[in-house]
Amino acid sequence: MIRRLGIVLGAVLVLAGCANPRSEAAARAGTELVGIPKEMLYSCAGVPDREQQVGDRERITYVRGSTYTHVEVDNDDIVIGGRRLFRPQTTVHRQNFQCEATFTLHDGVVEKLDYSEGRDLELCGTIVETCVAVVPAPR
Repeated sequence: MIRRLGIVLGAVLVLAGCANPRSEAAARAGTELVGIPKEMLYSCAGVPDREQQVGDRERITYVRGSTYTHVEVDNDDIVIGGRRLFRPQTTVHRQNFQCEATFTLHDGVVEKLDYSEGRDLELCGTIVETCVAVVPAPR
């Protein structure tokens, strides 16, 4: 019984070590940043990529993107005239990641936060992590 408890506790600790602070900040930001004034948003998130007025609401959008590149080299060996030659075969894999975080403000105060579909939550965290860190946690 104690051994099983130790295994379960060990698994929990290992999984806790896999937590990503940026992804967690992005997940919490949707509730924790509601109510902050526009000035505070600008000071912690920086200058937005887009601003749009929609009726009595203001939409402020931040965009972050990155590209992951992985290069594989496979050496094919060929024997020509008794000599062994290597011919490299190179393959390049690229994957793009992006996040758009759109804050909707009413009367200069954040009303809600939406992320784009198919976003990379860690990239979203790079937009909001400073804001989440400076805004007092809800009680």
